[in-house]
Amino acid sequence: MNGELKGYLKMETIVAAAFNFFINGMIAALIYHKADYVATDVISIAIDLICTCLFIFLITAFFCRASVKRTKTEGILPTNSRIVRFLSKLFRLPVLFSIVMGLAAAIILSILIAPLFALFKIYAIPFGAYIALKSVFASLFGGGVTLLELYLGMCKTGE
Repeated sequence: MNGELKGYLKMETIVAAAFNFFINGMIAALIYHKADYVATDVISIAIDLICTCLFIFLITAFFCRASVKRTKTEGILPTNSRIVRFLSKLFRLPVLFSIVMGLAAAIILSILIAPLFALFKIYAIPFGAYIALKSVFASLFGGGVTLLELYLGMCKTGE
């Protein structure tokens, strides 16, 4: 991958991270604006992660798909990985891709995060801490999703 592509990916990732930081933070603040504490039990974490992951994957898929088409970088990178070719083909169907990947990410993250909260017996966190954590998480996750989607859009599907 040349320097121009790396710069393009870096710029798009930073923009997506900033977008997700503010948008997800604002949405969470609007939902919980009257709460002093936000529930962090296993079910609440799972529901929050499902909503967040689906939202980020869905919104990002359309922007990344448009970006790859606009810059004419669709299918320019060769790959020998069957998984990458499969995901690249799936990325060509943004809604299906978003649902599959969003749910998969939410399940994996729930399995990793929920037991930690249960282990430390944290059943609720203050509103301000929740918004800060949610914004940082959404920023990092959104940047990573953008990078993944742009890469998949640039990979050849093998057709």
